[in-house]
Amino acid sequence: MRVWLSGSLAFMCWSGVVFADSHPANIETGGSVYRTNCVSCHGMKGRGDGPVAVHLTPPPADLTSQTVKQKNDQDLLKTIREGKPGTSMPAWKSGLSDQQMEDVLAYIRTFGE
Repeated sequence: MRVWLSGSLAFMCWSGVVFADSHPANIETGGSVYRTNCVSCHGMKGRGDGPVAVHLTPPPADLTSQTVKQKNDQDLLKTIREGKPGTSMPAWKSGLSDQQMEDVLAYIRTFGE
């Protein structure tokens, strides 16, 4: 068995198969987490039109907007993890694992496709 280090990821090779030390994001799992935690504000299709959105000032982000689409993954993950001050967007770092947050990000990246 060989181990390679590339950036912060360690790769192991065993009989030609390469494994990373983290799992790739899972869109299906992300959808499930999104429906449980995000729909009430962001809506089913991420447009910021969930059932409680009309009561929030400022309104929830429209995750299908060009502004959101142009943000890089690190910035969006930071918003999911830390929340957004001055808004109703909570920090999910205590409620979701890093993997779940990455899964949700993968899911919201499918909006508008």
